[in-house]
Amino acid sequence: MFKKQVLMASAVALSLTGEMAIADSTTKDTHFTVAPAPVLMSQGDEREADLVDRLDLSTAQRQQIQGIRANYRSQMGAKRAAIQQAKNTMRTLMRNSTTSRNQLEAQHRTITNLRQDLADLHFRQMLDIREVLTPAQRAELAQHMAQKRQGDRFQRWRSWFGWRQ
Repeated sequence: MFKKQVLMASAVALSLTGEMAIADSTTKDTHFTVAPAPVLMSQGDEREADLVDRLDLSTAQRQQIQGIRANYRSQMGAKRAAIQQAKNTMRTLMRNSTTSRNQLEAQHRTITNLRQDLADLHFRQMLDIREVLTPAQRAELAQHMAQKRQGDRFQRWRSWFGWRQ
């Protein structure tokens, strides 16, 4: 069961991340997540650290990026919590046999709007972080993202045919 939802703002993502939850008849939830693109200066992942190294960020740039991420963190956390609550409400409505189609459609719109709001926050944060980068760093980032998209396409193709690594 997917318990830890991590949606970090991405300075390198030109695409948006998302999550889709599907409830089965036993009310267990199975979550499918589209993996976010690398995030500048997030916790953990070696590839992200490699990207930060490849971009050769100055100390001032690192501090600016950390500040930008800190400014958006609470807004994004609140939005993620609202999405989770709206999804829980949808699950409850789906289990209730007396819920009308209009109620379900309204709840779906609520979830969709909240997700769009979160995506907008991610995008604004990405733009703010992008402004910190030099033109050369932006070019390096664009090249990295193009390579990542190529790899993602291959991975999707492999998984489509059921091939595993």
